[in-house]
Amino acid sequence: MMRIDLHTHTTASDGLLSPEALVQAVQAAHLDVFSITDHDTLDALAAAETQAGARGLRLIPGIELSAMWRKRFELHLLGYFFDPADVRLVGFLRERREARRTRLTAMLNRLRAMGIVVAADDVLARAQDGNVGRPHLARVLVQRGFVGSIDEAFERYLGEGKPAYVPRPDVTIADAIQVIHNAGGLASLAHPGLHNHDDALPDLVASGLDAIEVYHVTHTHGRVTHYRRLAERWGILVTGGSDFHGAVGGDYGPAPGMPCLPEADFSGLQAAARARRAALRP
Repeated sequence: MMRIDLHTHTTASDGLLSPEALVQAVQAAHLDVFSITDHDTLDALAAAETQAGARGLRLIPGIELSAMWRKRFELHLLGYFFDPADVRLVGFLRERREARRTRLTAMLNRLRAMGIVVAADDVLARAQDGNVGRPHLARVLVQRGFVGSIDEAFERYLGEGKPAYVPRPDVTIADAIQVIHNAGGLASLAHPGLHNHDDALPDLVASGLDAIEVYHVTHTHGRVTHYRRLAERWGILVTGGSDFHGAVGGDYGPAPGMPCLPEADFSGLQAAARARRAALRP
């Protein structure tokens, strides 16, 4: 039976392992199939693909996009099986990178108003090629002694509704799903147990959502059962993975493959992806 993890991260976004080191960790975890789902970037894909091929591992192109639902709540979408060279996707990600820098400036200004002064360059130095996110800022806050942990940084300042939180502008759920679909991919709602917005599902499905992440490190057995039932009710597919970032703690899996996606669910995703690509052919 194949071991499959469709949710991992590298230093290209907010992970702690390089693409090469992640592939080594995936092999050590005895996985057969995995996906790198870095936030708003595909920068890790080429290096990881080379390393994965040399080790007999299958890498599924993946990404994690942030988008707003009803202009109030930020949800995350996982994209899979798309064409990484799609020009519309590449352009979209370039715009997202600039939006991340703008968001960082706004968060730093809010922190400065509270007497917490952090230089943008210190944060950007932790982000590969400027693809900066809140975890990078949180690590600098820990390093500078403003907080004792990354969790504390989010709980006091950077989490949704906290004084330095700045929502990501401009991208709606429908926009993000369309970008993934245009590139021939499938869109899945990431870690629904973290935000508890099951009421968003009707809107997401109406916008073309293909799947929901049933298996996630934060999902208990009861949660897994709940989200699988929701997937069946709405006629969508199932995804899953560890959300591995390279460190123990927080909402991340301690190792790749914890948990894995059942092979039968992966087969359903592959079939849907083939149908999507066939429908896009001229």
